[in-house]
Amino acid sequence: MIESAAYFHPFFVHFPVALIVAAALAEVLHVARRNSAFGSAARFMIIVAAWVSLPTALSGFAAGSVEVLSADQERAFAIHRIAGMATPCLIFLCAGLAMSARRTGQIWELMLYRVFLAAAVVTVTIAGIKGGEIVHGPI
Repeated sequence: MIESAAYFHPFFVHFPVALIVAAALAEVLHVARRNSAFGSAARFMIIVAAWVSLPTALSGFAAGSVEVLSADQERAFAIHRIAGMATPCLIFLCAGLAMSARRTGQIWELMLYRVFLAAAVVTVTIAGIKGGEIVHGPI
């Protein structure tokens, strides 16, 4: 069962990564162009990314429990796991803050959403780089 879940990690991982980066780009365009359509698109992508990050993380834990890693891969794996756990947490915070800011109009929620979105882009980038290092070797 765990081995079959581990098999799906590469399948799941690319979609939330793309959504998080695209949502950040849409949010930048929302601010730069003052176009609410970009803000709506960013919120939608964040909500989808949050929910898709759950099977991604679970399949990642399954993959981590069955993979045999070399000593060189162990450090990359530790960083990958930490960034991989931080990303869904940040994305769910983003989703909640984005929806709340839209409903209440509170500027502090909007700013906090943007800070957490930027942090999520950083963590998902680190997780992606280290995941690639585990699979393909160091850059």
